[in-house]
Amino acid sequence: MASANYTDHVEHLHGKINKTDDTIHRTRFGKTHVYRILNPYKGPLAESRQAAINTFREAVNRCKQEMADPERLAYWTREYEHYQRRSKRRLFAASKKKYNTLRGFIIAQLSAQLKDASL
Repeated sequence: MASANYTDHVEHLHGKINKTDDTIHRTRFGKTHVYRILNPYKGPLAESRQAAINTFREAVNRCKQEMADPERLAYWTREYEHYQRRSKRRLFAASKKKYNTLRGFIIAQLSAQLKDASL
C-alpha cells in the first residue's frame, strides 16, 4: 500500500514574482500577506531618502555581526528583556514603538546610534 506525503513547495513568498509586478508578498510571524502597490513612485530617490536607506543597511549589517558574536548577543538579549519588562508597565510611553523580535530591537537601537553619530 502506498503512502503520500504532502510537501508544500512554496513555504513562504517574499518580494515580487517578477520585476514589473505590483503585488508584493511578505511573511510575518508565519503568515503570508499580499500587498498591492497602486501608484508606485518610479523617479529617482532624494538624497535624504538614500541616506536613510544607507543608515538602515549599515544597521542591519551591524546587527548581523552583533548576533554572530555570543557575548554581544547575550548583552542584547539582556537589554531586550529589560525593554520588554519596561514596555509592559502601565506608564510606558504610548509614542514609543513596541518591538516584537530581538532582531528588530537591535536594528532599531543601532539605527538610533548611527543617526546620533551622523548629526
